[in-house]
Amino acid sequence: MPKPGDCPKPAVEIQSEEVVPVTKANYAAAETQTVMAAYVGKIAKATCSGGVGVLWNDSKAADPKDRTVIRINFDTLYSWLVLDLNSPAMITLPETGGRYQSAMVVNDEGYTYVHQDPGEYKLTKEAVGSRYAMVAFRTGVNIQDPADVAKAQALQAKLAVKQAQKGTFIQPNQWNKEQMLALRADYNKERNEKGIQSEALYGRKGVVSPEQNNMGVAVGIGGLPKEGAVYLFYTPTSTDPQTLTLKDVPNGDNAFWSLTVYDKEGFPTGEPFNLNSAFAKTNDQGEVVVHFGGDKNQDNYLAIYPGWNATLRIYKPKPAYFDGSWKRPELKLAQ
Repeated sequence: MPKPGDCPKPAVEIQSEEVVPVTKANYAAAETQTVMAAYVGKIAKATCSGGVGVLWNDSKAADPKDRTVIRINFDTLYSWLVLDLNSPAMITLPETGGRYQSAMVVNDEGYTYVHQDPGEYKLTKEAVGSRYAMVAFRTGVNIQDPADVAKAQALQAKLAVKQAQKGTFIQPNQWNKEQMLALRADYNKERNEKGIQSEALYGRKGVVSPEQNNMGVAVGIGGLPKEGAVYLFYTPTSTDPQTLTLKDVPNGDNAFWSLTVYDKEGFPTGEPFNLNSAFAKTNDQGEVVVHFGGDKNQDNYLAIYPGWNATLRIYKPKPAYFDGSWKRPELKLAQ
């Protein structure tokens, strides 16, 4: 185990301490570059490296107290990689035996695409659209089953990256955090008021517009494009106990669905705050009835509080979602 001081410093270079105003024109870049720099630091600390071009397998579910990324999920084990693509890189997804695994690529303006099949994938500046990329690998797991966690961790260990030169993450300046957070709040409010669906918010540059991308980054940076997942948002105004009934959710055959409760800032606060198809309890009608608030001893109970909201994630959604044959379930006041 290396001692403090034995490891190299994170390979982050801040060229200027100038605090640059954050506007709609640079909002997504400000959010994304801030997160990338933070993950270089996390990777550096976890792997005793410079943190760039180094793959970090986080063997535990996301920490609910971590405030780096809003609306992060708690249904997969994450592996993280920040790349300087002045030197192209090759990433490898292993055969999984049917377990869900993906590699989401985010460029330094927040635009995303995803690889979901085993194989080798070359990442270049031209393909990604920027010098820097963050890759978030997701490996499906039943976090309540230690044996399943061990299997997921074994698959994480088979992920790989090859790159001739690791490089450095250069941040040109500091960003005005207050302005960034204000725009984040404005975009979340606009999405809630207009009911804009997630499939309009995530994807490659040119597939989604800059304003759509801004909103996607604000709702949750690094959201998967629609072929990877869709996100159904619920923003109630009441703290009265409510239910949501799920049946025949159209997730992919080797994928899953999940439901997470967040506070008004997009972070989990109550306990429990997460449910997914790996451990949700089904009734005799084949339904999962989720109880928001009320009796804590009810099946599929999730805690609520003032400002609560929920996100239903459907991974690798089937055509039934897009053609409307599966109908979005709605919250109902508990009887």
